[in-house]
Amino acid sequence: MNRRWTVCVVFAALGASAPGAIGTPPALPSRQAEREAAEPTLTREEHEEAFLKAMRRGDLEGAERTLLAWTRDDADNFVPWYNLACVLSIRGKLEPAAEALQQSVVKGFADFHTLTTDPDLRHLRGTETYKAIVEGWDRIIDSRIDAQLDAARKIFRGTPGRPYTFEKDEALRLAYISALDATTFAQARQEIALLAHWWETLVLPEDEPLRSGRRAPIGPEGDGAARPAPPWVTIVLPSRPDYLRWVTQRYGAAGEGVGGVYSHDEKRLVAMDAGSTLRHEYWHALHWRHMDQLGQRHPVWVMEGLCSLVEDVEPAPGGFRALPSWRTNMARRLAMGGALMPWEVLFEMGQRRFVGTRPLAYYAQARAVFMFLSERGVLRDWYTAYVRGYSDDRSGARAMEQVFGTPLAEVEKQFRAWLREVPTVAEEIRPGMANLPVDVSPGVGDGIVIDSTPRGKAGRESGLRLRDVITAIDGHPVRDMNDFIRLIGDREPGERVRISYRRGKIHAETTVELIKQPG
Repeated sequence: MNRRWTVCVVFAALGASAPGAIGTPPALPSRQAEREAAEPTLTREEHEEAFLKAMRRGDLEGAERTLLAWTRDDADNFVPWYNLACVLSIRGKLEPAAEALQQSVVKGFADFHTLTTDPDLRHLRGTETYKAIVEGWDRIIDSRIDAQLDAARKIFRGTPGRPYTFEKDEALRLAYISALDATTFAQARQEIALLAHWWETLVLPEDEPLRSGRRAPIGPEGDGAARPAPPWVTIVLPSRPDYLRWVTQRYGAAGEGVGGVYSHDEKRLVAMDAGSTLRHEYWHALHWRHMDQLGQRHPVWVMEGLCSLVEDVEPAPGGFRALPSWRTNMARRLAMGGALMPWEVLFEMGQRRFVGTRPLAYYAQARAVFMFLSERGVLRDWYTAYVRGYSDDRSGARAMEQVFGTPLAEVEKQFRAWLREVPTVAEEIRPGMANLPVDVSPGVGDGIVIDSTPRGKAGRESGLRLRDVITAIDGHPVRDMNDFIRLIGDREPGERVRISYRRGKIHAETTVELIKQPG
């Protein structure tokens, strides 16, 4: 079965790295500017590699030259500007360093913890420019989102009669750009609010007075100072043609398999559907916010396993219940075949290997680990132990031992026994299984599309029509084919289900008798 990827994009170059700013860029000596202007433009990756090579050699002058060239070729990217500020600060060039830091903030740098703790900026901290940035941080961050929305209006215009919606959620510090109709967009916003609540009550440490909007815990220096508000995140729910055009421009031919992206550098989430992709990527945004506040960078198995957990969930007393999915099917098959990656290897795995060699298998195993923690009722306990013991163990193994009170090998043994008992779910509708009396195909993000005339008596009585969009089954949202198959796959022919659907701008419900899928 074809799988569409969700991608968390993070790009950083120097050490603590990441991102910023206001003012004019540092001036190049005229001869150097003329000489380098004649050089061919490099890609972002080539600039990054040249910079890192210079840093590995300890060549600060060379690093400065590569960063100046990078800022010319990629002027709207905050990363070279921030790193240029660091290099110039180390070299004692405080005035141009301050200007570069201003530029980085203007262009997107939003990591307050890095700003206030990065040792490479220590010489800048006494300057008026640095003090002004720190003191005006919330104002700078808040003003940037309006500029981003204004720029987005030039890109996402919609079609006559169906324009994009632009809205802000002050409480969650989210800006929405949506092509969904009003009803589905309202449902998506309600789900986002529920996801934020689950994050705060089921994952974040209990004694941290943190919310998805403004927060006031202990400051980055441990002095009790209030942290600034987290940066805004833009959530884009585009039309299918706009999404395909955007993802192709960004990833080329590889974009065909990308279902959604959260770019932490840009603080922007783009999702093809308002279901599992949106849930996965929004938890990435929340997770990155928390990591920034703590000054931590969690390993890929934690990032992807934690955020994959909410791809398939349903509300339950006190929170949510993570549901078996095609990912747990895969993990279970690996377990039954003795092919699971040992925890000590999975927990230490780097990003490149995780997403490059057997990504479906590694995503499946990582989600299964977090589903195990959730079902055992220790998800929050583990995350609390992990972030508080991060400096001693970044892998997550020690937190497992602490929460379960037993060696890691024993916890892993319990996990493997649990996984073998996880129910499997349908991944396709096979002949003889229950199905609707219509053919369906992926839709535009808010549901699946009926692409045949309803068949037989059950089809005629359903009232459904060609091109209707099915948005829910028995009250459970259906945003993509995985949702549909999971909800239909355990039913029997002859059962009746309540179907919510959209016909143009009209939303309605009907009851449909399931038929036996023909051979």
